[in-house]
Amino acid sequence: MIKQKFPDVTVISFDLDDTLWNGTEVLIKAEKAMMEWIAQHTPEVLALSREAMRDKKIEFVKSNPHLRYQVSGVRQKFLHMLFDEFNIESAEQRSHQCFDAFYQARQNVSLFDGVEDVLQHLQKDFQLISLTNGNADIELVGLKHFFDLSLNGEDFAKPKPDPEMFEHALKQLQVRPEQVLHVGDHPNHDMLGAFNLGMKTCWLEDGSREWDQAFQPDATIKHVRELV
Repeated sequence: MIKQKFPDVTVISFDLDDTLWNGTEVLIKAEKAMMEWIAQHTPEVLALSREAMRDKKIEFVKSNPHLRYQVSGVRQKFLHMLFDEFNIESAEQRSHQCFDAFYQARQNVSLFDGVEDVLQHLQKDFQLISLTNGNADIELVGLKHFFDLSLNGEDFAKPKPDPEMFEHALKQLQVRPEQVLHVGDHPNHDMLGAFNLGMKTCWLEDGSREWDQAFQPDATIKHVRELV
C-alpha cells in the first residue's frame, strides 16, 4: 500500500496506545497493580474510596497545571501528597515504590494480532519511529529493536498535537515532513498534529472515535496489517 500510494515516504511514525495495543486495557491493569500495592503496603489509604481518590487526583492536577502533561510525574507526586496526608512513614520513598508497581504493569501490553509481523515487514523498507503522549517504554514493552527513534510526550513542553514532538523527530532523522507517514488512532492528537506539519496521515479507525477534522486523512485503515 505505502510504496504505491506514498512514493516519497521513507519514515513511518506510529502512535502506541490504541494503535499497536489496547491502551485502556493496559491502564486498567496498571491501576489494579497500583491498588494492590497500596492494599499490601499502605492499607490505611484505602479509607478513601476509588471515587474520592480520583477526585483528589483531579484537584491535584488542577492545582499543579505545570504537571498537566507529565503523566508519570503527576501520578508519582500525587501519590507522595496522598501518603503525606495519611502520615505514611517515608512517604516519598513509598510513592516511588507504588508508582513503580504501576509503571511496570503499564509496560505489560498485549499487542494487537500481527503487529510484530507488520513492523518486521515494514522495517525492511522504512525507518520506523514511535511518538506517544503516554508513558510506554518501548524497550520494556519489547519493541525497541523495531524503532530507530521513540519519543514520549512528557519529555516535551506539550504533547501531540503540539508540533514540538513531531518537529524534534524530523530534526533527528533529518527528513522533510512529506517523507513521513504518521499512523495513529486519534483524529486530533495524531492526525491533526501530523497534518499541520505537512506529514502524510494514516488514521486507524477502530470505532471508538468519530472523525471530527476539517481535512481528510491520506489513508484510513482498521488494523496496521493493512499497511503492508
